[in-house]
Amino acid sequence: MKQTYYFLSILIILSAALSLFFVKVEVLGIYSNQELTRLFRFEEGDGFTISWTHSVEKETWEEMFVLEDGKIELTSTRFKTFGAGVPNATGDETYLKDGWVYMTGISQGIGKQLAIRTGKNTNHTFIYGKDTILSLESQKAYQVKVQRVPLGQYIVSNWRGEER
Repeated sequence: MKQTYYFLSILIILSAALSLFFVKVEVLGIYSNQELTRLFRFEEGDGFTISWTHSVEKETWEEMFVLEDGKIELTSTRFKTFGAGVPNATGDETYLKDGWVYMTGISQGIGKQLAIRTGKNTNHTFIYGKDTILSLESQKAYQVKVQRVPLGQYIVSNWRGEER
C-alpha cells in the first residue's frame, strides 16, 4: 500500500513538473531588441493604451486597443488637435469632450503583433488596465505581441517581476 502512495505521489509531481513545459497560457508580451520587457496574462476583451506626445503638435495622443480572438484590435483614439494626415472622421463616431477629439468604433485589426518606434521626445507609455503604466525608453523599437508561452516561462517571468 505504501508503494502505491509513493508511486502516485511521484506520478503527480512528475505530471505537475511536465505541465510547466507543455501547458501554455495566452499572454501579452512587451519586447525591445528581442528581449522581454514585460509579460501580462490577459483575458479576452482586456485592453491597453499607447500614449505619446505628437512630435509636431506637441500634444498627447492616445490609441486604445482591445484583445479579441487572440489578436490586437485598434478600437479608438483621442488627441487634442488635428494635424496633417489626420482623417476628419474615422470609426463610428467622432466627437469633442473635455478638450479631446475622440474617434471611437474604429475596429481596425492589427494582428498578433503591434510595432512601436519611440522618438527622442515622444514620451511613449504603455498603459495596461487601470494601474499599470510602463514608460517606454526614447528612440527604441518595441513589439507588443499576443502569444502562448509555457506555464513555466510565465511563472518565472512573474517571479522576476516581469508580469503585472
